[in-house]
Formats: sequence, structure tokens, C-alpha cells
Amino acid sequence: MTVLRTVLFALAMVSAAGPAFAQDQPETGTRLAAPKSRNVGSVALTAKDQAVGARRMAECMYNRKGTVARQALLAPTAAAANAALDRMMGEVTCFGDDVSNDLVGMRTARIPRDILRGMLAETALGREDDNVGALQPLALQQVYQRNWFAVTGRHVSVDEMGACIADTNPAGILTLVRTVPTSPEESAAFSALGGNLGKCLRAGTKLQASRQSLRAALADALYQRVHAPAPARTAATATAVEAAKN
Repeated sequence: MTVLRTVLFALAMVSAAGPAFAQDQPETGTRLAAPKSRNVGSVALTAKDQAVGARRMAECMYNRKGTVARQALLAPTAAAANAALDRMMGEVTCFGDDVSNDLVGMRTARIPRDILRGMLAETALGREDDNVGALQPLALQQVYQRNWFAVTGRHVSVDEMGACIADTNPAGILTLVRTVPTSPEESAAFSALGGNLGKCLRAGTKLQASRQSLRAALADALYQRVHAPAPARTAATATAVEAAKN
């Protein structure tokens, strides 16, 4: 007998433990587990399963509430972004073996909002291959200032670095977000971005972020480049500053 299983995902979003440069930044920003009332017979998830499962849950949320997801990513203020994310909270019904198993009917993902933003951005970018693939590298600027830095909840240095890499190596970020989390391909994509990380990180700043947090920041930055590019006057001003220093 074939049983059609409905999986209810209760998405509980919590704030990140601290800024991306905090010493106590967790290695993985996502925890998946069966609810306490259903722990009997539950299975432990590997780090890869946790990351992949959280990504699928974010895809599920985007597929069902895409308009609200885009509102959260492009909100002009942190309050507006949080309000949009709040509207995404609640139970979302998903179907299929890829998000379930015979022992667990419901899982709860506690996803820091900055990481959830990145996961939503990844899903959105996956639907815009033509627009994203057409992006060309831009010259490295001395200054990166974007209105969306104040919205993400990340340390500003992380978003500055993300904006810089999205400008100078959009293809590298696109390759990264197309990989499976925690996979060898993801590691290779991060390695390929190593030079960009060094050039784009603010001088004197030490990056201490989990791979999941960093991936989320880069995906968010690439999404913002497509949908909220820097005004022309900002780029011109940065160019003038660079020329003055040379």
C-alpha cells in the first residue's frame, strides 16, 4: 500500500548568536531535529543532512511564499525585513521523500535570520540563471556602501566583503551557491574564492564565520547586485577615491 505522507515544517527563526566575527560563532547555524513530543524513533542527522535539510526547507518557504521572501530580501529597513520574515513563519506543508523519512513526520529548523536570507537568495538566484549568468566582473573599488547593509543583521564588514566579491567575481559566487552544502564541490568553490576573500575583506579584519554563514552572505550579496545595484554616483565616487590614492 502506498502511503502519501504530509510533512509539516514548523520554521522557528531565531537571531544569530552574534556578529559574524564573534569568537563563539557556531560551526553550523542550523539545527534540525524532531520535536520533543516525537523523539521516539527519531534519527540523528549528520552536519550535511542538517545543512541540506535546512536549504530544502527554505526552498519550500520560497516556493510557497515567494512574494514575501522577495519583500524580505529587498526591504528598505531592518524592521520591514523582519516583518516580512515574520510573515513567513508558521507551518508549511511539503511533500516528498527528499524532506522526510519513515520515522520523522515533522522537523523543526532554527535558522538564524542572516542565514535564512542567504538560503532564500540562493533559491531566487536559481530561478534567474539568465540574469545572473550575464553579470560581468566590475573593477575593485576602494569603498563599498550599500543601503542593504543595514538590513541583513550581519557585521558590516561581512556585507562589504560580499558586495565586493559579487561585483568582482559574480561567477564564483554562482558556482558556490549551485553546490550541495558541505560537499567537496562546495569546498572547491570556497577555495576558488580565496583570493577574492583576501582582496575584499576590510584591512585589519579577521574573518571568523562558519561556512554556512559565509555562503549565505555571498548569496545575499549576489542577489542584491541583481536587484538592488549600487547607484551610479556611488561607483563614480569610489572610482574617484581610488584614482586620488594612486
